[in-house]
Amino acid sequence: MKKWYSIVLLIVVFLFSSIVSSSAEISSEELLQILIEKGIITEKDIEKAKLSKKPTEKIVQEQEKDNFIVKAARKPKSINFKGRVQPRYTYIENGDLSKVTYQNAFDTSEYDGFSFRRVRLRWYGEVIDKWKYHVQLSVDGDSADADNDEVGVKLQDAYFTYAHHPYFNVTAGQFKARFSPSYLVAGPVLPLCERPLVVDKLGRKREIGISLEAAKNGEFDGRGHGAKLHDKPFYYAVGLYNGNGFNKLENDNDNLMLTAMFVYRPIKYINFGTTYAFNQTEDNNATQRQNIWDFNSALDIGPFHAQIEYIQKHGHGFKRAYGYGIQGQYDLTDTFQLTARYDEYDPDRTVDNAKDSRWYTFGWNWFIRGQDIKWQVNYTARKEMHGYHEDNDILVTHFQILF
Repeated sequence: MKKWYSIVLLIVVFLFSSIVSSSAEISSEELLQILIEKGIITEKDIEKAKLSKKPTEKIVQEQEKDNFIVKAARKPKSINFKGRVQPRYTYIENGDLSKVTYQNAFDTSEYDGFSFRRVRLRWYGEVIDKWKYHVQLSVDGDSADADNDEVGVKLQDAYFTYAHHPYFNVTAGQFKARFSPSYLVAGPVLPLCERPLVVDKLGRKREIGISLEAAKNGEFDGRGHGAKLHDKPFYYAVGLYNGNGFNKLENDNDNLMLTAMFVYRPIKYINFGTTYAFNQTEDNNATQRQNIWDFNSALDIGPFHAQIEYIQKHGHGFKRAYGYGIQGQYDLTDTFQLTARYDEYDPDRTVDNAKDSRWYTFGWNWFIRGQDIKWQVNYTARKEMHGYHEDNDILVTHFQILF
């Protein structure tokens, strides 16, 4: 009986040896020597106890090894920097542009000649596992005050993303509202110098808010020459935003803009998408409730790529507006691409005037070194659906340098 008590005591000593050695006045080795001298245990008992301990030590070692592998797999904090420069030349037929539709500030007669269309600087990376950040600044004429023509600086993006799961990510900050596939196409891979007219006029742009969404790994379609396609079966995004534009640090009313976007790819060659946005605003003490729908599809077969996007805005407090763009690209070679697009836009269905537009754009892209060095040329014949025709055709060409 004394022997069994001794063996139990020996096992307990070994199991807690690390604790005993740090707190007891004598070491475990000294204690074992005393037990041997007293005749309570023998050297043979010690050997048996050591053999019984080996599996436990092996398990501990394997657990420590697994922990080390997990820690080693964690990505360290990263900081990446990239930039883009697009020097542009523009020629516009200088009719009375106040009576017709134009796309943005760069389509007005003041921009005849040379300008910088886009100068962008961005920093991005990971802070810890699954936590990503992105900050982008624009340093071009689009950033200048309306009262002067000087180059200014504007914050474009400032957000973080928590990548919890391929189908559950959280993005918060100032970023592109998840509404239009055309608007979500990365700027450097645009096949035409500007996005579709209806996207510029009716689409949701950058906003401050939060979005729950699937991970987007690539572009929705092949309009970006050489870009990877997002080939997952579907993409979704549900977001809440201030709804009053970007670089406004506070909401100007008690309402938020809601968006819900869905893109489905049944096969790798085609996808279908739809988005809904609801936004309530105040204009001269009048409430406007905007319901905005986007329907889109894309086709990619070999060197041919095509997209169509229709957007409609209606609701209480303003007139119904709609527009759509049909766009296509054909890759003649690995370095040369033909492009074309038809735009139609009506800002008010109740009125027929020169603001109702039909644009026909043709152009080409020369990829001197992929997207890093690219030369784009676009010519747009701008027609009015109603009223007289104004001389407002436009020729745009620019180089793109990515660094």
